[in-house]
Order: sequence, then structure tokens, then C-alpha cells
Amino acid sequence: MININKNDSLVSLKVYEPKGERQIKYIGHTKTWRDKVNGNTYWSCRVEDIEEDKMYIFPFQYGYENQSEHTVKDALNIKEVIGEKSIIKFIKQVDCKNKEVKQHGQGQEENYNSELKYYYQD
Repeated sequence: MININKNDSLVSLKVYEPKGERQIKYIGHTKTWRDKVNGNTYWSCRVEDIEEDKMYIFPFQYGYENQSEHTVKDALNIKEVIGEKSIIKFIKQVDCKNKEVKQHGQGQEENYNSELKYYYQD
């Protein structure tokens, strides 16, 4: 975080560390599409690991309601304790187009982890 006072010049910028530990470690951006003909919902998700500067891409797959959140937490081994703040923040974008959701979940084939079913990007 950068704090600038009115007396500071560009040469004298003061950089302050945030107080306490960072609460959020991951940010997950989920896009969903609903197949109105068959009544099915599909999703894909990109999860950024803020501390490690890594990206996990979960490809286009079937699931409804909060299925994407459960799948991501299981794959990244995120355990939540009742009463404590979550270390992952989800942003959910609904009613996207099929093509948009598929593109959101695409990664490089050589970076695919078939066991955990996501793409890994550094």
C-alpha cells in the first residue's frame, strides 16, 4: 500500500506494510452459463493465489449453485472453520455466454493436473 501526503514528492514516497496478516490469500473468479434447453448449469473458474503469484484455472464443467466453490476449495485443500474469515474470496459472474465460460476455463494443455482437474499457471 502506498500512502501519499500532500507534502510528499515523487522522490519521497513512503511505503507502508499493511497491519496484521493478510486475510485473503486467494481470489476466485467464476463464470456460469445456464443451458436453458436442457436446464443444466455449467461453470469455469480462475483462482489467483495472491501470495504465490500463481493462477489455477478450473475448466468448463457441470455444476449448479455453489458447486464451483466446493470444487475449488477441495482441489486447493482449503479448510474453513466456522467463525473465522475465509482465506478465499469468490466473485461469481452469472448468465454468461457458453463461449465466454469455455474460454475462461482454458489453460495450456501441458499445465493440466489430471488428478486435481485444473490448469496451473505461473
